[in-house]
Amino acid sequence: MKLIEWVKQAKTKIDSLDAELIAVKALGFYDRVEIALHSDDDYDMSLADEMLERRASGLPLAYIIGKKEFFGRDFTVNKNVLIPRPETEQIILSTLSIVKSEKMSDVSILDIGTGSGCIPITLKLELRSDGIESKISAVDISKPALEIAKENAARYGADIDFYESNLLENVAELPDIIIANLPYVDINWDWTSPELKFEPAMALFAEDGGLKLIKQLISDVVSKKNDLLGKHFLILEADTSQHDDVIGYARSFGLELISHNSFILAFKY
Repeated sequence: MKLIEWVKQAKTKIDSLDAELIAVKALGFYDRVEIALHSDDDYDMSLADEMLERRASGLPLAYIIGKKEFFGRDFTVNKNVLIPRPETEQIILSTLSIVKSEKMSDVSILDIGTGSGCIPITLKLELRSDGIESKISAVDISKPALEIAKENAARYGADIDFYESNLLENVAELPDIIIANLPYVDINWDWTSPELKFEPAMALFAEDGGLKLIKQLISDVVSKKNDLLGKHFLILEADTSQHDDVIGYARSFGLELISHNSFILAFKY
């Protein structure tokens, strides 16, 4: 079948960009430019047809092609990890802003609920490019997720210490900055994307209106900080509708809100 014909038909079933990306993946092309270069060539499109049907059924494109872009880099993903989202890139910007404003020449960071590892790996690479030394650790409760994170770190040459932990359970000491994109979706929300049903529930949903794990982390941080010297920071992702509750809860434990935007909350303690 001519490639141009397959692409034209595919675009009647799914998003145009998704159709082209599936063709690129199925045919082993480098990028979408090759579609134009080989549009009149004949190919066996059976693999592409299979991928097309999976996408038409609602399966997220990232799981079909096995990767998702985050902060300008591709990260391997599968059904064991949450798909990186653009809003989570704000965690990177918030962290880099703190490091810059505090004039840190070296920094220790812990990412909790790391999933694909996109956050700590990105921070390692961005800080390295800025000439800042960093010691970065990342934890997750899911062993399969940690395997994906390690694979991504190895591909980018990012020296990250990955290990299994339920929040701070296996964390010996607190770093300068703790980052957490924890499950915060309320199972009762009726406005979420249908695609969420394909992602790991343990990475998405939490009780107490979606805030159970966020609140637990805040209280755990306070119980572990003991005699820490200097400034320390906690950066959280949560839905805008939850911000007032998170801020109020954090302040009740003595944390100081230093910045927040549509998804990210940064506290000092």
